[in-house]
Amino acid sequence: MTSITLKGLPDDLKARLEEIADRERRSLNQQAILLLERAVRENPSSFGSAYRRFREKRGPSPLKEGDLNDLRSKEEGREVDL
Repeated sequence: MTSITLKGLPDDLKARLEEIADRERRSLNQQAILLLERAVRENPSSFGSAYRRFREKRGPSPLKEGDLNDLRSKEEGREVDL
């Protein structure tokens, strides 16, 4: 097995890792490896594929193609309530 050194790790991040490791009864090293494995295993998706999965679960969108862009251009500089 190989080793790495993390430089510039923020103190608050290290503290959170230590808290999680303590709660899960793991060493800091074991917890960091577990979280890195999970992060690397995840398959990051594009916005388009994430939106399609959302629509599959929630049903069709009430908006038509281009509606959101029209709202953004009409309300530029102001918040839009959807």
